[in-house]
Amino acid sequence: MLESATLPRPGAQALSSKDEIARLNKIVQALMDRAERSANAQGSDFNLFQTTIMLEEQVLSRTAELEAALRENEEVNRVLRKTQADLVAAARSAGMAEIATNVLHNVGNVLNSVNVSAGLILSRVRASKVEGLARAVQLMNAHADGLGAFLASDPKGQLLPGYLMQLAPLLVAEQRTVVDELVALGKSVDHIKEIIAAQQAHARASSLIEPIRIHELVEDALRMNASGAARYQVVIGSGLARLPELPLDRGRLLQVLMNLVRNARQAMEAVADDRAKLMLDAEIVGDEVLRIRVADTGVGIAPDNLTRVFMHGFTTRKDGHGFGLHSAAIAAREMGGTLAVHSDGPGTGATFTLELPIRKAAETP
Repeated sequence: MLESATLPRPGAQALSSKDEIARLNKIVQALMDRAERSANAQGSDFNLFQTTIMLEEQVLSRTAELEAALRENEEVNRVLRKTQADLVAAARSAGMAEIATNVLHNVGNVLNSVNVSAGLILSRVRASKVEGLARAVQLMNAHADGLGAFLASDPKGQLLPGYLMQLAPLLVAEQRTVVDELVALGKSVDHIKEIIAAQQAHARASSLIEPIRIHELVEDALRMNASGAARYQVVIGSGLARLPELPLDRGRLLQVLMNLVRNARQAMEAVADDRAKLMLDAEIVGDEVLRIRVADTGVGIAPDNLTRVFMHGFTTRKDGHGFGLHSAAIAAREMGGTLAVHSDGPGTGATFTLELPIRKAAETP
């Protein structure tokens, strides 16, 4: 009897391996040798010859299937490698686009405050009383030869000293206002540089840590979000003023606060003036965590949206872009902290809570 040889079934899964093909060729050769020996021993039995031919055909058929599967597998691998490369390139491009969008969004927020300060300075300069001073000096120059008599006897000259006395404090106040706005303008420009520097530092995997006062940073965020006369009441909790200087990333923290204040201001645009209230407070929890809360009495957030507010591109505003809160969440994570939101639903306002680890002096780079 011919010993049985184990062959892969035609319907079995093809092995994409050249070793498998070589193994099958060896089986064919062994079967043919065995058939030849049996034929010699039994007088060239016809049935044995038929069996040998059938087995050879099966092996050849299976070999062809394996060779085809091997070629197909190589093509699949090539397509997969190309697809993987395309996906990596697409992910990199998407990441770069998102970073650029967030940076531009944050710079745009600060530019709004730059426009406000520049507009106020322009209006102050246009309405300046310095022209009155110039006319008074011109009048005095016209009577320079008899200035004493002009001031003593001429009706216009008699009014001039009183006018100058009233003009002096006005010019001083005007100068103080312009100087304050120029200082604010300088801070806004500095913050734009901080946003860019923070992104550059992030690319180098480092942070810009320095001692800062939280209440001053909150005031900067409020000022940079002021557009005209604020129509909402701002309530700053007593905890902010009591906080000591803390080693934190000024640029990223200011970016988060600006986005949260801006989001709260927008949420209260449709709320009546007597109900619009923005509340900010902070505390240190367990000597290890700084917790900052930004709450508003605005439109609130639907339960289904609570898990989506920090997603890139998500917004419920017709003219919104969905970058601000997403950018704030990323900045919080980059500082090793978290940003969470709570709302009881539409019309109930919202509270955003930022928690950051407090780095010890020894840990500060």
